[in-house]
Amino acid sequence: MSLQAQGMRTWLLQRLTAVYIAVYSLVLIGWLVTQFPVDYDSWHSAFSNPVILIATIIFYLSLFAHAWVGVRDILVDYAKPSSLRFILLTGLAIFLTVMAVWLLLIVISLVKV
Repeated sequence: MSLQAQGMRTWLLQRLTAVYIAVYSLVLIGWLVTQFPVDYDSWHSAFSNPVILIATIIFYLSLFAHAWVGVRDILVDYAKPSSLRFILLTGLAIFLTVMAVWLLLIVISLVKV
């Protein structure tokens, strides 16, 4: 199989993002269990660390890509009228774009402070 095939690329993207999401989630849960941050300052100091901030950005971008591929595949398979599929895919793209912009605004506010 070739990586040039669209199906293979999306399959690989879905698997790679799933692995990153799982690893990040396990590390975050481990950190929460061991550190148990209870106030804003501890959360802010943790997520102001550049390594954690970059890992979190990659996590959310992976989450958005994973959601796009998964929901797109479901809509292509089950939303039969092409006009309905187009509307739903457009809505999904707008939603994920708004979430990415919101993430960018949050990251910018963390870097400024």
